[in-house]
Amino acid sequence: MTLPLTVAELAHPIALALGGNWRPQQVLHGAQELAHAANLTHLDGRQLHLSERYDDPGHIHIRGAFPATDYPFRRGERDSVRVAMDEGPAQIATLISNRLIPAHRAVHQRVKDHNREQAALCRRTEEAARDLAARLPGARTRIDGTSAYVSMSLEPGEVRIGLDGGAVNIVLQDAPLIIADAVVFAVSRFLPDIQTPEDERGQRDSESDF
Repeated sequence: MTLPLTVAELAHPIALALGGNWRPQQVLHGAQELAHAANLTHLDGRQLHLSERYDDPGHIHIRGAFPATDYPFRRGERDSVRVAMDEGPAQIATLISNRLIPAHRAVHQRVKDHNREQAALCRRTEEAARDLAARLPGARTRIDGTSAYVSMSLEPGEVRIGLDGGAVNIVLQDAPLIIADAVVFAVSRFLPDIQTPEDERGQRDSESDF
């Protein structure tokens, strides 16, 4: 009696049926190759994940995989397709080509574009925070992705400047109003993307005592 092929065994003929740009790839758990799962990787970096779920034996669930991201996926952008394993590699490849690959290709590109923009924003935020901190004697800097925090102790009080994407938040605790005005003016001129009206004054923090 011939045993049915596993997902790992089916991955190679499915990749062949999809065309020469797809390659089967093992899925490992530690050092052990899984029989119920496999990946198909395109030469351009796209990837499809195939698996036979324990609660749905005899069927392959196929979904598009994406790089690590904080992209806000919308409804339908991570859909999967389900097909019986005995349909055969050619039929499974046709289903993948018609129902999964076009949408996955488009969403994968959006994710790549989003990641590239986020990476550029992270670099700009880090550069701005470090440059700003270099201009403030004794300033401390903490950078977390697209957010950064620059703080400086005063005698008395403290200045805290938060950079979050394109927004800047300035908090002064126990600092004179003249310091608040000076910091707002300096930051608005140092960061050209931040628009500060000429008559804008420092906002009092709830903990501040001017």
